[in-house]
Amino acid sequence: MASRAEQVADEADIAPPLRPAGPRGDGGRVLQYVLPTLVVLAFLGIWQFVPPWLGIPPYELPNLSQTISGLQADWPDIGTGLLITFQDALVGFLIGNALAVLGATSFAYSVNMERAFYPVAILVQTVPIIVYVPLLRILFFKTAVLNAAPDAAAVVAVTVLIAFFPTLVNMTVGFKSVDPRVLELMRLLNASRTQIFLKVRFPSAIPFLFSSLKITSTLAFVGAIVGEWMAASGFNPLGQALQAVGVNSIFGFETNPANGAGIGYLLSIFQFKLDKPGIFASVLAVSILCMLFFGLMVLLERVLVPWRPTQ
Repeated sequence: MASRAEQVADEADIAPPLRPAGPRGDGGRVLQYVLPTLVVLAFLGIWQFVPPWLGIPPYELPNLSQTISGLQADWPDIGTGLLITFQDALVGFLIGNALAVLGATSFAYSVNMERAFYPVAILVQTVPIIVYVPLLRILFFKTAVLNAAPDAAAVVAVTVLIAFFPTLVNMTVGFKSVDPRVLELMRLLNASRTQIFLKVRFPSAIPFLFSSLKITSTLAFVGAIVGEWMAASGFNPLGQALQAVGVNSIFGFETNPANGAGIGYLLSIFQFKLDKPGIFASVLAVSILCMLFFGLMVLLERVLVPWRPTQ
């Protein structure tokens, strides 16, 4: 006759998994949105009233209203900068995550590949990102395919580097998170390694992929701005395409100005001019754009991974 410990173990094996605790009922849902709204309003209130109360002049720390005034005054430049920075961040985000998924896939297929290249990936990540910009500019200037726009290529490459590592780590963990019993069952069913990867490993890693996409959706903008600051350039094929069809301006800014660059370069210009409202306005604008891009990743996760519980 089975002991009490064995009976408890058997019951634990067949017990349904516990759902993570979360807000319940209409009151919980309201609280879920009210709390962050209150925090944001409190932050905006502090930004608006504390600097004048402390006697800080606008040329040192502009408050919210002065920043919005700076956004209105400099919008023709800031709007163009946002267009270019978004393209730099988006291209680097897509390429970096695609390369990371391919790298993690090679790690899943070969332990030797992981042992050989994972330390290299860590080493590349430990080098400060600003070191890569001048090196990449020189490298791309000597490359026949990219020497027409080495500065813009360096900006995108820096964004790729900063978006690559988090996804590589998360996907490597995701591919290894499969229940060993499921793998054993697939082998008993004579499934090939490719079938196991497509039907078991990759589906189990999808939640890990979206976790890394949410992380890199913000890091991509950081990489783009750092690259633009260092290279004083940006990637603007959308602006060129719009200009080619006769759309020279949208939403009050030029799509492809002769001296246009991203927010990173614009920040250096505002700093040179001692235009603090312009600096804060640029940061506010790119932060809003970054949050919208992050929200898009959250929305895609809820649509494509509906089985993942939300908190």
